[in-house]
Amino acid sequence: MEHKIYENGKNEFKKAYILTENLLLIAQFLLGFIGMLEFKISCIPYISIAYIFFALIMLGFVLRKHLCTHCFYYGKWCHCGWGKLSSLMYKKDSGNIIIGSKTIGPTWGVLMILPILIMILAIVLNKVSFSNISLVFISYIILVIINGAIHVCDCKKCKMRFICPGSAAKNKISNQ
Repeated sequence: MEHKIYENGKNEFKKAYILTENLLLIAQFLLGFIGMLEFKISCIPYISIAYIFFALIMLGFVLRKHLCTHCFYYGKWCHCGWGKLSSLMYKKDSGNIIIGSKTIGPTWGVLMILPILIMILAIVLNKVSFSNISLVFISYIILVIINGAIHVCDCKKCKMRFICPGSAAKNKISNQ
């Protein structure tokens, strides 16, 4: 069963939902970028800049090629719209699913955890006070939690839930 399409999964997701999910992700990445700005090297926020480029390259290109080109939602509106995006950029099955499987976890780990670590390090090293960064830090943590919860809910409704290397619902049966 775990190697089959989840028959009760959604065939496509609504565009308003996709837009909302992407706006929440963009807000999370922007808060991560802002939260790391105070950690500069020679007055340049290299870490913040590298973070945004990493997000754009990995989410916009690498994972789209190596995961989405093998997905049921390739050319369709998946929960985040990336199946449709990947079909505009790459041919079906043109990526390497092994590369996708090995990079998805570290990619999301960096995107979620790095800003938290850098903001804490900036506070510890007195580059910024907690009172000055608390709103960004707390908002970032809240968005990580919200986006994580949305991911789990999306996976429960996904046709690829038993197959996708990024599924948060592989072994959980849902009545949805």
